[in-house]
Amino acid sequence: MTHPTSLPELGHSAGLVVVRLPPDSNVGLSPRVLAIIDHPAFQRLRTVRQLGPTSLVYPGAVHTRFEHSIGVYHKVTLYLRRLLEVPAFGDVVTTEDVLTVLAAGLLHDLGHYPMAHSLEALHYKGNDTPRHEEIAGAVIRGELEAGAGEGTVGSILADLWGVDPERVIRLFTLGPARLADPREALLASIVSSGIDADKMDYLARDSVHMGVPYGLNFDQGRLIECLTVGSDGRSIGLTAKGKTAAEMFAFSRYTMFSEAYWHHAVRAASAMVEASLSDLQARGRLPERREAMVEDLLRRGDDELLAWLGELAPADSAARRLLAGLTGHRRQLHKRALELSHAAGTERHRAAHRRLMALSAPSLRGLTVVMREALRTELGVVLADGELIIDTPPRDKDRWDDVEILPQRSWHGPPRGLREVSAVVRGIAEDFVSVVKKTRIFVAPWAIGALRAEQDRVEGLLLEVALDGEAVE
Repeated sequence: MTHPTSLPELGHSAGLVVVRLPPDSNVGLSPRVLAIIDHPAFQRLRTVRQLGPTSLVYPGAVHTRFEHSIGVYHKVTLYLRRLLEVPAFGDVVTTEDVLTVLAAGLLHDLGHYPMAHSLEALHYKGNDTPRHEEIAGAVIRGELEAGAGEGTVGSILADLWGVDPERVIRLFTLGPARLADPREALLASIVSSGIDADKMDYLARDSVHMGVPYGLNFDQGRLIECLTVGSDGRSIGLTAKGKTAAEMFAFSRYTMFSEAYWHHAVRAASAMVEASLSDLQARGRLPERREAMVEDLLRRGDDELLAWLGELAPADSAARRLLAGLTGHRRQLHKRALELSHAAGTERHRAAHRRLMALSAPSLRGLTVVMREALRTELGVVLADGELIIDTPPRDKDRWDDVEILPQRSWHGPPRGLREVSAVVRGIAEDFVSVVKKTRIFVAPWAIGALRAEQDRVEGLLLEVALDGEAVE
């Protein structure tokens, strides 16, 4: 079999088709890569926005999972070119290994559906809504309608790529920690780790489309140049010269969440989508079987999904009210009535934040009823169902996957984690949890004027309920 360094996918063939991606990448695509990209299951990603409802706040954020997936594939090729120069990688991996991780980078988001990050927060009929990685595996196998076509994606991987589709699926569904085989864990860390190709692509790509600088403020060239294999042979790490580049990378991710992904208006739009879905589910308006729900999601793009949900929503329902602010050429996002975090305000504020973060989604929905009743009886402000939302940020986004820093010479000491050697990264990780993660109570825009006129009383009432209200499910 061809040696990995001679693969055309790694840029060693003049016969590649070149596609241009913003901001300035020319991505070479081989015939077998094009066979996947041209499959209907992959083309579907053109209809799925990378950042869901974020375009209601950042108008340029209309880029798609299609663009991002090709971008991640390109970043994986750059990682591999460097790592194949490292004996601990180049002497261990085979051509099949390299093609497998290239396919995993290209296909890791194949199961993404519109508003996936909002929908994944929905507890569906006693089960969590399937995560997009799980759906991607089913699409590759041809188990879902979205994977249909002239042959499955899995058959393309087996016949044209010469790789095991199940191995590709394992890399992006299990991740390094859950893979028993050290070599598979090493390959998976290229797609999922503290410095993976996925983050490297979306930070920069999202920044360009959102019109913000935060995700561009890291040294991509230096980071890739310093890639190596960790001391356990299971993950990628960095040589000591990459420490500053890794700190910049961590800070870019921190600022993107702080100033862009979790901007209060973005969170308001996301919370409105989640509350709409919860209301429709409670009313029995969504498909009974989870599998049927997945098929419905995969048939629609973002705008089609919101329009479909609007058709399902009964008149005078919470879902109808919420979707009216997101669809029909209207933009009427909920406004902040109270914002809480681990770091801000009094101990009472911080305790309220801790309690809300600990409650389940059903308990939070029950608590909104108590809050609306308190505002009605104490202030005469009558909010309908859906016009007050308690928003807590995703629980899984503050995890910091540490990166091993390997010394240039043995006398410089043993390998150590980036958090251990960098006060900057330790501060970022701590600040992310204490400052960036905020709990917010949003209300319908028509009510915010009346509530702000009684700001102190409103804050006191909401805090009282947040701390002591009965969270009825």
